[in-house]
Formats: sequence, C-alpha cells, structure tokens
Amino acid sequence: MFEYYLLLTLLIIILFIVISSLRIGISPMPTSKSVKNIIVPMLQNSQKDTIIDLGSGFGTLAIFLAVNFPNKKVIGYELSFFAFLVSLILKYILRIKNLYFYKKDFLKQDLKNCDLICYLYPKGMKKLENKLFEDQINTTIISNTFAFRNIKPKKIIKDKSFINTTIYVYKT
Repeated sequence: MFEYYLLLTLLIIILFIVISSLRIGISPMPTSKSVKNIIVPMLQNSQKDTIIDLGSGFGTLAIFLAVNFPNKKVIGYELSFFAFLVSLILKYILRIKNLYFYKKDFLKQDLKNCDLICYLYPKGMKKLENKLFEDQINTTIISNTFAFRNIKPKKIIKDKSFINTTIYVYKT
C-alpha cells in the first residue's frame, strides 16, 4: 500500500512539473558541473554584491554559487512550484545563509547592480533582452546555452566536456 501512495505522489509531482513547464515554456534544467566550473571564475573579480540566478530551477547552480561566494548575496527566481520547493528544502538542509529563493517572475524584479546568470530558452531570452533595453540594466550576464538576438556577447566560451555547451558572456 505504501508503494501505491508513493507512486501516486510522484505522479502528481510529475504532472505539476509538466503543467508548469508548459505554462512557463521550459522545464527546470540542471546546470552541468563543467559549466558551473566555468561560471565561477568569471564572477571572481566582480565588484557586485549580488548574483541572481534567473529561472533557478531546483537551485543547484544558485547553491553552488552561494557556497563559492559566501560574501555575496545569491538570489534564485523560479516560477515552477515544485522546483522552488526543492530549492528551499535544499537551502535549509545545507544551511546556506547567503542564499535566497523566491517564487517570482524575474522579469518583474529589479535586476540592476548585480551579476545575472541564466539558463533560459529562446523566448525567455527575448523577454529578458526586452527588459534589459527597457530598464537600461548595466550589468554582467552569463547565459548557459542560449544567446540574445540583438546584444553581441563580449565573450563566447565552449564547454570542453562531452556536452559541448556554449556559454555567452554579456556586459550591458
């Protein structure tokens, strides 16, 4: 009987993630370890006090950044309820004090004076690009896999792992 309830619970969670993914436009996707190891050195010399993970998913990248930058505030914005919930649970289990997760649309937040990290999708990148132009945000943006259409990257880095991910670095 326990297995039945466990299976039912897992199916409900998967159903909610699928519905949320259809509504948002993308499912929560984890950032590979090799990409995380490329992002950290790019942020080492930043004078910004805050790093924001736009669409933080299950929170693994934000957690990695918070651990590697204990003197910076790390914020993760996520719309998917279960991904957000997993993020909060991990934050409290790991007791990370400089990490904050919010179930909010990052497009409605103030993104100025911080470093932005994202692993979005083409439509999400277009929406972010529009916000950058509207709000005239002057910051560094590191994008995993997806590029802006109208902003030229300052640097393009290829992950040398078998995944061969492209990372775009922007200064707007």
